Amino acid sequence: MSLIAELKRRNVFRVGVAYAIVAWLLVEVASVILPTFKTPDWVMQAFTTLVILGFPLALIVAWAFEMTPEGIKRETAVDPAESITHATGRKLDFAIIGLLVIAVVYFAADKFVLEQAEVTAESVAREKSIAVLPFENLSQDATNEPFTMGIHDDILTQISKISALKVISRTSVMEYRNTTKNLKTIGQELGAATILEGGVQRAGDRVRINVQLIDAATDEHLWADTYDRKLTAANIFAIQTEIATAIADALRATLSTEEQELLDTVPTENMAALEAYFRGKLRMAKRNSAALAEAVDDFNRAIEFDPGFALAYVGLADSYQLQVEYSGLPLDEMIEKAQTATDKALALDDRLAEAYTSLAGIKQARNDLEGAETTYLRALELNPNYATAYHWYSSLLSGASGRRDEALELSKKAAELDPRSPIILQGVGNSYDSVGRFDEGLAWFHKSIEIDPDFSGGYLWIAGHYWQVKGRLDEAVRWFRKGVSVDPGNLGFAFLGWVFLDLGDLDRAEYWIERSTELAPEGFYPNLATELLHLYRGDLPAALEYGRRAFGTEDPWAFQYHSFEPVRIHEMRAGRYLEARAAFEKIAPELLNEDSPEIGTRNYRVAIDLALILSKTGEQQRADRLLGDSLQYIQRIPRLGDGGYGVADVQIYALQGEKQKALSTLQRAIDEGCCESWWYYLKFDPTLEPLHDEPEFQAMVIEIEADMAAQLARVREMERNGELEPIPEVSATTQ
Repeated sequence: MSLIAELKRRNVFRVGVAYAIVAWLLVEVASVILPTFKTPDWVMQAFTTLVILGFPLALIVAWAFEMTPEGIKRETAVDPAESITHATGRKLDFAIIGLLVIAVVYFAADKFVLEQAEVTAESVAREKSIAVLPFENLSQDATNEPFTMGIHDDILTQISKISALKVISRTSVMEYRNTTKNLKTIGQELGAATILEGGVQRAGDRVRINVQLIDAATDEHLWADTYDRKLTAANIFAIQTEIATAIADALRATLSTEEQELLDTVPTENMAALEAYFRGKLRMAKRNSAALAEAVDDFNRAIEFDPGFALAYVGLADSYQLQVEYSGLPLDEMIEKAQTATDKALALDDRLAEAYTSLAGIKQARNDLEGAETTYLRALELNPNYATAYHWYSSLLSGASGRRDEALELSKKAAELDPRSPIILQGVGNSYDSVGRFDEGLAWFHKSIEIDPDFSGGYLWIAGHYWQVKGRLDEAVRWFRKGVSVDPGNLGFAFLGWVFLDLGDLDRAEYWIERSTELAPEGFYPNLATELLHLYRGDLPAALEYGRRAFGTEDPWAFQYHSFEPVRIHEMRAGRYLEARAAFEKIAPELLNEDSPEIGTRNYRVAIDLALILSKTGEQQRADRLLGDSLQYIQRIPRLGDGGYGVADVQIYALQGEKQKALSTLQRAIDEGCCESWWYYLKFDPTLEPLHDEPEFQAMVIEIEADMAAQLARVREMERNGELEPIPEVSATTQ
């Protein structure tokens, strides 16, 4: 008998066809089900590989075995006269037909029903998305430009209150001011199905606003109108409400009763207050130290013109909060001012999503994490299109709360609503960094400065990437210089000095750190950098003084820098462990007062230090538990980056007495690029003292010192060649 005939007789072909159909169905179903459970990509890849490997195995089984009335037997053990392969083949034929019917039905449903449903859902979603392009100033007077921009901004704000619409934020649409791109391209770039265009003409005591709503894909006009009214604040807001309502009708978006009430609210009837508010918002959006100071003046002026203008208080509160980050002004003082302004805004209007976002930021700054989260959720309930709320909420979850995956989704939602905002794109980059996806994070940082070359934050985070991820401090210097050159009033000077400490150049470190303290004498980062400067010099009393200043500010991000907390450095290094234990009772009481304290982002570094103290005070069992729980936690987060754990695992192994494991892990950390504050950890850190006498440890110190010397030489070469950005002088009094 020929081989082909024998394969047919043993039903090998039929088994192969049946297996192929079943395998296809399994893979198709798995591709739908597995993502529902958020399984990693490798699960689907492994499943598909197993299915493919099973095919030849099925053919071998079909060849070697046969189904008989007594069960499955080896083919060689079956008498040809008693073989029932023909009957089995008939059953397989029916099975194949049945499987083919199932496969065809599934294919048809997937192709023509489910896919069409997805397309329809996507079409509906896109249909209810809108981008409000910058309005054209139709007045002959160019000084009316801020007024026109303010009208545009407020109309966009009104429309964003409609939850059924996806509204692209202001900072994203501003890129299309005076653009020559067609509407279809703009719609595609912004992810918006419809575009609102308009113009504003102001003459004497009259204002004319014309608007038109256009389908971005077809260029079809969906609605248009012209509003010609007497120039009063009440009329301006009435026009904005009419436009928002008309757009909702045109896009078939149903307004809730609360949304209609929000649209009907008149924030102010004072034109001078409204124009001052418009100017303040434009300046606050720039996110640099000088503009924020001017924004504070604008919002205060708006409040002088109309003390009942709630949104002006919100703008004032946000400007105060942002000055802590961008200008290094004292946190306690600025947060207190922001609280006063926010309280006033909410007293005037307790339905302002913007005010709740400001309040959440204040709670976050005061480390009331639960209260901050509840307040962010209230803001998003009132305005699900407010990109800033998603952006700030993301920073809460990514930082102190340690919910990094959730934070990434929130930051991406913010970018979906405001895809051209530099600060929001930077936020997406931060979120990618926090989950260890550093290359993706870097790409978002670059996007932020592509959109706005004067956005200092993008440059500073790129610098941080080279410093904290790549171990390329020479490149970090280059990018920090670019950042402070576009905004010489920000705190990049403190980080620039810190990098020079790591490079071993004490003179340059001192120069840049002193510049940061001139700008912000009470700021957290200038004082922290000054503490490190004195530690590097070996001046422990001075380091203690500046460390107390830094950590006395209760900066919300201070927990990330606990390694430099003065108590840790001075009490522990002096061997005063009982005094240190008493101090840690105040820093992290839960670690001492709870039997099984939860270890997380905010306290794992404290737990490692406390373990050393407890081991010295005879509480070894509790120390071991803290070390084990801390090690388990850090294995869930990346080593590198701004929120990375650095050499925390090395510290744990050293305290556990596993010297060889600590040394090999330290070498791996260095090889990966972990060199931020290396000199402190390798020379001052009390948790690593058990390693100091080991030859391997000493060799690693020599290795990293040589690397830093080589990188410093490259920095000096860049300075000689004029490759670094010049930085203008600026003083605190001129901010």
